Amino acid sequence: MLRRFLKGLVLLVVVSFYLFPISFTFLPNSINSKMLVAVFGIAAFVYDSIRNHGVMLSRYTIVSALIATVFSVWCLFCVFAADSHDYTYASYIVSYLTWMTGAYGVYSALRIGHGEVNLSLLTHYLSMVCVVQCALAVLIDNFTFFEDLIDKVMAVGQDFYKRGHRLYGLGAALDPAGIRFSTVLILLAHQVAANEELRADRPALITHLVSFTVIMIFGAVISRTTLVGAALGVAYMLFSLLKMRKGGFMTVKMIQMFYRFIIIVGVIVLVTIVIYNKNITFRNYVRFGFEAFFNWVETGDFHTHSSDVLMKTMWIWPEDFRTWLIGRGTFADYINDTDIGYCNFVFYCGVIGLLIFSVYFIYCHLVLNQKFRNFQICSLLLVALTFIIWAKVATDIFYIDALLFCIAADPDETVI
Repeated sequence: MLRRFLKGLVLLVVVSFYLFPISFTFLPNSINSKMLVAVFGIAAFVYDSIRNHGVMLSRYTIVSALIATVFSVWCLFCVFAADSHDYTYASYIVSYLTWMTGAYGVYSALRIGHGEVNLSLLTHYLSMVCVVQCALAVLIDNFTFFEDLIDKVMAVGQDFYKRGHRLYGLGAALDPAGIRFSTVLILLAHQVAANEELRADRPALITHLVSFTVIMIFGAVISRTTLVGAALGVAYMLFSLLKMRKGGFMTVKMIQMFYRFIIIVGVIVLVTIVIYNKNITFRNYVRFGFEAFFNWVETGDFHTHSSDVLMKTMWIWPEDFRTWLIGRGTFADYINDTDIGYCNFVFYCGVIGLLIFSVYFIYCHLVLNQKFRNFQICSLLLVALTFIIWAKVATDIFYIDALLFCIAADPDETVI
């Protein structure tokens, strides 16, 4: 029992270090946990290549790497043309390789621990990491012991979060946390909606539904961006319920699944209301995470302060054709006076660069349709998430594609 617990704990740490990278107080800030997982991934890949008498790369990896290289070269051209010396995305291929090797490190660790790594197992670990991060954020905010413990491990970030009165976990904070929570919520919804074995396993199904609800509520307190993934995930599960089966009937198991989901959500909402009325700290959590809904109920307007600022002041576009075409090679240090991803990409590498990057993510997400059974809706939601999030912040969710490239959909498939 103890051995099983320790194995699970180690694997959770590995997944967390990849999904929520941190810099350590005892290492240079330039070295983060994702890099350490990537080093392990490189070693594992070399070992596997020697054992298999050759390097095995899937066409997903090769094509995505080529598109990432084209994007990096184009961004480098834009930087040279503008003489800006801002290599934020000109070095994207390095980020690609770090995510890819880090993903292989996660895959290798899970394979050592479980023998076989599939989509269900990966989703389980990703969701457990997110649940732990949500719990840890609440503990850090309420207990000095946990705050001091994290401060002794994590080198950067927490001072900024404290000044802004924002919850944070071990590397999980602000929009990056919300985006990662969103991708995991979509994967959880996919498991609930499309995994017949999961739906037949009542304890596993309830665990997934509880995890979804916990991440949705407390993830929104850490970052309201989480609600984007929650909305897409709930829509996916509702669609799977409403979709007619062969013969025009919905399955009884699907109806039972959503009945349980409604019960679980109802219980959690009831508990939330009770604690909301009795605990001022928790009340502040809920009012921040679901500010738009409270504003809608109290004023009739569905909005948040941050969304108002975003819509009114940050949609800034170039004023000359050259910048529209190839950008001006500026991105870092808030130099463009906007957080919006679309605007920043245009200012950095122009519309051409934005189109290349868009094609890259469309390929990475949609190509997984051919890899996993019944994955069409999930891949479309990942595409939608990318382009929705870009309306708020520039982001890269290749970390989830890299993980999905690594795991095998069947025993004969080439991983990575």
